[in-house]
Amino acid sequence: MAEKRMISKSISISEKVNMLPDVFDMLLFTWIIPHTDDFGRLTGSPAKVKALVVPMLDKSMKDVERSIKSLHDAGLIIWYQINTDKYIQVINFDNHQQGLHKRTKSKFPEPPIENTSIPEDSRNFPEFPPELNRTEQKGTEGKGTEGYVSDAQQILNWINKYELSCKGTFQLDEITSYLKVVEIEVIEAAIKQSEKKSVSYAMSILDRFKREGKTTKESLNTLKVVPSGQGRLDFVDNL
Repeated sequence: MAEKRMISKSISISEKVNMLPDVFDMLLFTWIIPHTDDFGRLTGSPAKVKALVVPMLDKSMKDVERSIKSLHDAGLIIWYQINTDKYIQVINFDNHQQGLHKRTKSKFPEPPIENTSIPEDSRNFPEFPPELNRTEQKGTEGKGTEGYVSDAQQILNWINKYELSCKGTFQLDEITSYLKVVEIEVIEAAIKQSEKKSVSYAMSILDRFKREGKTTKESLNTLKVVPSGQGRLDFVDNL
């Protein structure tokens, strides 16, 4: 775990931070960041957070507990529980951190999907780094399934290959869930057409495919892509 963390000056104009109900909430959020591991996680026990992050402040454990809940409600962290232990995940942690390519695996578990209710924001998926192996593998052409551990790993490799921004494991799970209704080649096509954009953009293409019944590899052959002139892609049937 790094000894130093970066805090962007944009935090001063963050609406989420400035709308926190107490100045202590703002301070706790910024002081939590240097104590996180390379995945933006740390213990979520109020007693341990107090001892680790604000040991010299005249604040009670209840004060810290209330503040942690405020940060969770504001969508700045995810405060979650696994079995009997609580943890904190800082949202958007890796936006301004350096050297994260060296990280391997967090000693803290990832937040479960059912514990990620945060305020409405870009498809409701917090941004934090997945722990999957991000090394691109062979076999991305043709059927596309050879050389991969799982469909999720394959999709992640395509996301990396085409340089899409991905808001963590939850967004990866979301785009992988399209496998229930479309073939994996359709997902690949959507990702490819979203090159250097985002996973959200790719999912909007997949939503369009579903509406038009373009759910199989064969059905993609009836599509061509034309610019819309408004920063997005329109799909029309070949005649």
